Amino acid sequence: MIISLISSAMGMVGGLVPDIFKEVRETREHSRELVRMDKTAELQLKMLDAKTDAKLAEVEGQVYVEEMKAFGKQMEAIYRAQQPVGIKWVDGFNAVIRPATAMLLMLMFVITGGMYITAVLQQFGNGVLDLKGASEIIWGSLVGDAIQAVLGFLFGYRSTKGRIINARRS
Repeated sequence: MIISLISSAMGMVGGLVPDIFKEVRETREHSRELVRMDKTAELQLKMLDAKTDAKLAEVEGQVYVEEMKAFGKQMEAIYRAQQPVGIKWVDGFNAVIRPATAMLLMLMFVITGGMYITAVLQQFGNGVLDLKGASEIIWGSLVGDAIQAVLGFLFGYRSTKGRIINARRS
């Protein structure tokens, strides 16, 4: 009887074993398929990001080109506006207005800056300020900043202009 009981149990288990193996195999395959699908989705997302970045860069490039074209048209319009119109007094006024305005602004700056510096130097002469304080007041002010900006621009412009001229000669 024990043998029939064991053989019956083995028969039942024997009938379940293939199903259990099949279930384990299908579960593993399903897990692998999910991993593959995740990897595929991740790759597709990376490709989509790359395409989006490329498209964005292309659009930005087109925007930059359009801005440069608009800037060029604006500069051309400014240049055309500077052309002589054929009326002597208008052409004369156009020729004088910029230099006269620049000269007037420079004169106003020199007078204002001169008064400011004179007042600081008078305080230094009267002993109210020491030399360090006077120099910090002058060069730390907008007057000092303006002088430094103009001198820096002029030296930078001249050095760059000299390089450009030398590059053209070579």
